[in-house]
Amino acid sequence: MGKGYEERSLLAFQRAFGSEEGCAQHLARQRWPEGFVCPRCGHGSAWFLRGRTLYDCQRCRHQTSLTAGTIFHRTRTPLVKWYWLLYRMAMDKVGGSVAEMQRLLEIPDYKTAWAMAHKVRKAMADRDARYRLAGLVELDEAFFGPRGTTRGRGSEAKTTVLCAVSLYRDRTGQDRPGFAHLTIVADASAQSIAAVLERLGCGSTTPEGRALLAAIRTDGWRAYGKAAKAKGLEHCRVVLRSPAEAGRLLPWVHRVISNATAVIRGAHRGVSPQHFQSYLAEICYRFNRRFWEKELFDRLVRACGSTETITYRDLTRGVEPTKGH
Repeated sequence: MGKGYEERSLLAFQRAFGSEEGCAQHLARQRWPEGFVCPRCGHGSAWFLRGRTLYDCQRCRHQTSLTAGTIFHRTRTPLVKWYWLLYRMAMDKVGGSVAEMQRLLEIPDYKTAWAMAHKVRKAMADRDARYRLAGLVELDEAFFGPRGTTRGRGSEAKTTVLCAVSLYRDRTGQDRPGFAHLTIVADASAQSIAAVLERLGCGSTTPEGRALLAAIRTDGWRAYGKAAKAKGLEHCRVVLRSPAEAGRLLPWVHRVISNATAVIRGAHRGVSPQHFQSYLAEICYRFNRRFWEKELFDRLVRACGSTETITYRDLTRGVEPTKGH
């Protein structure tokens, strides 16, 4: 366990974060793991003005807000409620409904709780955007949309999502999943697939000069072959004699897709197209940290403390949220 992340059970969480002061102290440690550093002069000592949650630099007297530059910037909601929301979003494997969290945390306005959850999802997405896939990558598409509509690549009523999971070999020679990404694409064309591959690390190299992303494994759909050729990747095809074989021959992408389906149809009961990518980012964030489950809360606070906030106006863009979306 490194970088100041602690393993926290529910009881440990309750003991540590029952007050604003406890939450503020923890947020400061996650923002500045090596100790406070003044953003203006780089000095490492400051007075903490408790009533205003400001750090007053002892050298240049520049005052830095604890929440400036984080998703909590200018929030009117107590940090205690934010922390409970973060704990729930980090630890609940299928996500939590905003309506339920609004009720449990006694947040008067549904829109406030909705915006808080989406700010956290932005932090999750920003954190995972730093990472690239490497080695062999499993790829497949999934289609989300109204029940009863046409299935598969020919459906116009469904949203096409490209799932990518990087694989590595363990000591026994078995393929194990590394990081996963779920990305909404316009279609399942070679052009769309190639664009996602490029964004996920295709073309990048290791310090030794080797290609970071070397090969893809797919069901053999011709668009994957074209994309692999265009990007200079090896294309490993698996032959599916029936759709039921996909889960066995491409196990990891289908596990991630199954997780996404359960979350979207479960706790959230469907989401609006405008914010669908944010929910996919939340699903991948938890999957990508499945080996550090008890550290997930601290890791999420660190992510929220290192990314800029987003306003309610930017989130809605003229479309008011409704419960479940």
